[in-house]
Amino acid sequence: MKILVINDLLQGGGVEKLMYDIVMRFHDEHEITILTDKRDEAFEQIYPDNVGYLWHQKEYPKGRNRIERKLIYQRKKKEDKRFIEKIESMKFDVLLCMKEGWTMSNGIKFGKSIPKRIAWVHTDYSKSYYTWCAFQTQENEVKCMQMYHHVVCVSQVIVDSIKKVIGDPGNLVMQYNPLDKEEIIKKSLESVEDIQRSERPLFVTVGRLNIQKGYDVLLEVCNLLNAEGYQYDVWIVGGGESWNKYEVLHDLEDRIARYHLDNVYLLGHRDNPHKYVKQGDWFLSTSRYEGYSYVSQEAAIIGKALMLTECSGVMELLGSNENGIVMENSYKGIYYAMRDAIKDKAMSERYTGKVEIESPEYYGEERLKAIERLFTE
Repeated sequence: MKILVINDLLQGGGVEKLMYDIVMRFHDEHEITILTDKRDEAFEQIYPDNVGYLWHQKEYPKGRNRIERKLIYQRKKKEDKRFIEKIESMKFDVLLCMKEGWTMSNGIKFGKSIPKRIAWVHTDYSKSYYTWCAFQTQENEVKCMQMYHHVVCVSQVIVDSIKKVIGDPGNLVMQYNPLDKEEIIKKSLESVEDIQRSERPLFVTVGRLNIQKGYDVLLEVCNLLNAEGYQYDVWIVGGGESWNKYEVLHDLEDRIARYHLDNVYLLGHRDNPHKYVKQGDWFLSTSRYEGYSYVSQEAAIIGKALMLTECSGVMELLGSNENGIVMENSYKGIYYAMRDAIKDKAMSERYTGKVEIESPEYYGEERLKAIERLFTE
């Protein structure tokens, strides 16, 4: 079976981790090709030789006037047409579109001729309906979703939010992301050599450097905590997104320098974030919105105490407030939770290992089999 996997990025956050897990599980059984917006030079270091790689975006000049812009637009349309013909000539059997919005739209644009099409949605539409920019109307988005055989939502909250915000396309299925428990625990035990933790309480957060993750709010909270004399450290593990990484990174770096946050460390992208999470007293998530946070589930497997802003999927993971700290999704909510944890160092011990990831539904193999059934049955 020939499978085309499409995403905007090759590496980054939870979506790319899901893509990686799917490809690595099935690349020996099926012929898989990955398609991203732009070429990522790290592909050969990430994926094995039997996985193909395509990218469709090219660098075009912006055009100095209306005539030049029109000519560039026409050239781009011709390039897209040739690229679609190339995809059609490769005769794929299955399309796996890893993300909502523009990626979902491109999935149909490039893979309309592919017999079996499956897409994923990772965002709570009731908290962030950003996909409107790709479709302009709810009706257009519903029609696009209906061109897929299944639209996989990574939590029940996302299923409900789609129905509420744009309507029910009739093909939504709920499927949690696969988690390789043994691999996560194994990687968490590797040594951390590039940074040494202190005796102060340590909060570790993992995620892309984008507005969704709320790191700007986190740094404002840290500025206040530092001004009040609290002693603690924060490690931020994650790189930037392709279209805004410099803007967001520079904003965070500027705030750290301006506020003299010597206890906040931007560690950048790490191939193995689990070993950094293992070092912390708390796994911290300050996200403005989530689907069903991949890294929070991984932190639970590692056994970390969880401190998460109230987003979709949080209560599905924690079950109740007794299993972790659910923060009000605000500046005040993050401030009070972090302050209380710093003041009471024993608090993290009370929440360590509270979330039991033991049920077979959490196992990577079981969830991957469920995904495979979507495109083989």
